Amino acid sequence: MPLYAVSYRYEPEQIDDREENKPAHREWLSAQVDSGTIRSVGPYTDGSGALLVVEAADSDAARALVAEDPHCLRGMVSEVTVREWMPVFGALA
Repeated sequence: MPLYAVSYRYEPEQIDDREENKPAHREWLSAQVDSGTIRSVGPYTDGSGALLVVEAADSDAARALVAEDPHCLRGMVSEVTVREWMPVFGALA
C-alpha cells in the first residue's frame, strides 16, 4: 500500500489549546501506529506543525484518516497537506 507524507500546520495562538488536547491526540496517534496505519509521526521542532507518514489506499483515504485526529476534529490544525511518498532507502523503504 502507498505511503503518504501528511503535513500539519499549526497556528501559534492555539498552543495552549493543543497542549490541553495533547493526551487525546497522542492516544489517537498511538492507536494508529499500533495498527500500522501511521508508520511514523512527530512534531516539527519549531512548533509550526507535524509530519505523519501514513499508509493508505490513496490520498483521499489518508486525508479521511487524519480528519479523525482529535487535533483536526477540534480545529487545531490550520492546514493539512497530503503527498504520496516513495521511500527508496531506509527503514520505511
